[in-house]
Amino acid sequence: MSIEVRDLTFSYGGDRILSGVDLTVGSGDFVALVGMNGSGKSTLLKLMAGLLAPASGTVLLDGRPLTELPRRAVARRVAVLHQSLPPVPGLTVRQLVLQGRYPSRGPLGMLWAPDRDRRTEEALELTGATHLADRLLDTLSGGERQRTRLALAVAQRTGILLLDEPTAHLDVRHQLEVLTLVRELRAAKGLTVVAVLHELDHAARFAERIVALHEGTVHADGPPARVVTPELLTRVFAVSGRVVTDEVHGTPRCLIDHAVGEKQNLRM
Repeated sequence: MSIEVRDLTFSYGGDRILSGVDLTVGSGDFVALVGMNGSGKSTLLKLMAGLLAPASGTVLLDGRPLTELPRRAVARRVAVLHQSLPPVPGLTVRQLVLQGRYPSRGPLGMLWAPDRDRRTEEALELTGATHLADRLLDTLSGGERQRTRLALAVAQRTGILLLDEPTAHLDVRHQLEVLTLVRELRAAKGLTVVAVLHELDHAARFAERIVALHEGTVHADGPPARVVTPELLTRVFAVSGRVVTDEVHGTPRCLIDHAVGEKQNLRM
């Protein structure tokens, strides 16, 4: 499945967030959206999911405008991993993940859904969350919450997975675990993945393509080795640094020296 964004513009409260964005994500792609806070990454992801309506421009899902598709039809094709789990006291992980079956089952199907839906159990197994199934949501750690969110998205059985900061508030170990899991799910299920990521090194290591947003427009789009440059660090992230090649993974790594405009303390 593919998503195409054509000349997309979005404003909020009179402020222009995105302007003239063009982007095509082909079937099976793994694309990382990067940029500073406020650059429009999460907004673009929500527009691609049909959760927001653009001021102008079009989002196409497999060649059809999202505006022509019913909400449930979009949800059967596109799963969104939001930044946080809903605060639902007393809900277990299995009960939450079962809600991912709603787009396929519908309200009546959910009413008669068994406690242990086969595809729900498969989603828990694929994301390594089976051992969490009977835990209450409010007892989970950060890493466990991310696995649960992924299981919820996987339970929808869609071809496209949109991830809004899947590594937020996680330590380095759990960041790597989550991104490795996403990569494995993509390979196992042939998913198309678009992820908002803050760590540029993670984006370069796990995604095959990086789209860098700057002031609401696409500043760069391409393979990590071509996109991640000292010029990108300066222009998009307002830092000065060097880019080297990781000796193990062969991907770009950023060595940050200082913020652009920061006065340098030359005393040792």
